[in-house]
Amino acid sequence: MDIHDRQSPCAADALFGIRKITVRGKSVGIARLYDTITEVQAWQLTSDEEIKAALLDFVSRHNYVPDALRAEYAQALLSEYNAKECRPGG
Repeated sequence: MDIHDRQSPCAADALFGIRKITVRGKSVGIARLYDTITEVQAWQLTSDEEIKAALLDFVSRHNYVPDALRAEYAQALLSEYNAKECRPGG
């Protein structure tokens, strides 16, 4: 039995840096989302389209994003990016 067998799914999600976003009304786990948001914020992009493209690029490196849902993922990621709890000091 290893550490992952003893933890609840929520604790395992926290261990791997997985956060949930909502895409088309479904909850989707995204690995390394907080790290991605922090990195993109450091770039100080001003356009929502630039921010969505950067978020989607980073998230796609560590998560499966279906081609048919890329726009919906981008919008959900932007919403999470703009959420207070994802801002530094938030």
